[in-house]
Amino acid sequence: MAQHAAQDGVEGGSVTWRLASPVGGQAAIAVIELLGSDGASLDAALRSIGLVEVGVGAVRRADFFSVDRGVVARWSATLAHLMPHAGPAVVMNIAQRLDELGILERREIDARVVYPEARDEVEARMLAALARAQSPRAVELLLDQPRRWRERHAGRGPKGEADANVLNRLIEPALVVAVGPSNVGKSMLLNSLAGRSVSIVADEPGTTRDHVGMLLDLGGVVVRYVDTPGMRLGAPIVERQALATAMELANRADLVLACGDGQSPAPMMSAKAVIRVGLRADLRPISWSADVKVCAPRAEGLDSLVKLAREILVPEDAMRDERPWRFWRCESTERYEPAAS
Repeated sequence: MAQHAAQDGVEGGSVTWRLASPVGGQAAIAVIELLGSDGASLDAALRSIGLVEVGVGAVRRADFFSVDRGVVARWSATLAHLMPHAGPAVVMNIAQRLDELGILERREIDARVVYPEARDEVEARMLAALARAQSPRAVELLLDQPRRWRERHAGRGPKGEADANVLNRLIEPALVVAVGPSNVGKSMLLNSLAGRSVSIVADEPGTTRDHVGMLLDLGGVVVRYVDTPGMRLGAPIVERQALATAMELANRADLVLACGDGQSPAPMMSAKAVIRVGLRADLRPISWSADVKVCAPRAEGLDSLVKLAREILVPEDAMRDERPWRFWRCESTERYEPAAS
């Protein structure tokens, strides 16, 4: 009945939703953006959610489908934000209820509509990118992009463009996969990099039976980090299947950490980029060629590993590049109209 009510109330218009906050539970509060084709459509959609008389400028506490309590804010006639807690289960349940009401998800946004305060399209796109950028190092660089593009269109500034393939990793995290033999300390490495217990650590080979993934901050550059099961002979079929899945991830990773210790060398990998990491360097000498040696429990070598990984994924030269960065998903800048200086 609620779905029919929503659709009847939005006759002649439409409302869509978009997750405007970072995914993966990295934020404490989620921002679910509702965008209507007109004010009446958004009014009807809010009523179908159980939010009545939410006028422009209103900010108040709200119950979202009895899934969670949070805040609703109406920024304009056609734009509102639902702000529940950012737990993945909460967001997923609210998204499902919105879809059931006929309020469907949209992938792309018209940044000028969502950010009417922006001086031009690049500034609007910058504000949208800031909302979903995962890496702290993206902030200052994104804030400077409107100025750089205005200078470009005024015929000033350096020629060419910064490497978007590299810098976009500040917004959409790169995939980093750790591989290596069983019982060499890969799980301890992840826990040390995360600063908390994420993976199970034990002396028994095969403890990690499936890959463990999380968003991990490597010195201001956030990555999707995957810790894989150890490679070992005689592993049970479940473990071998999990390892096969993990190796598929490694084959498309932006960076592979090939791990080993003084007893078991790191495997040779043919990935885009590989760092050979010698773990447990305090227990046995690393006799094979390692790019960095680490004693994870004492944090020895961790800074060197973080700096090396960050330099491979987002080099300092790219961060210092003064040319404008095409950080949005489009083929050209034809629609861009710079604001008057």
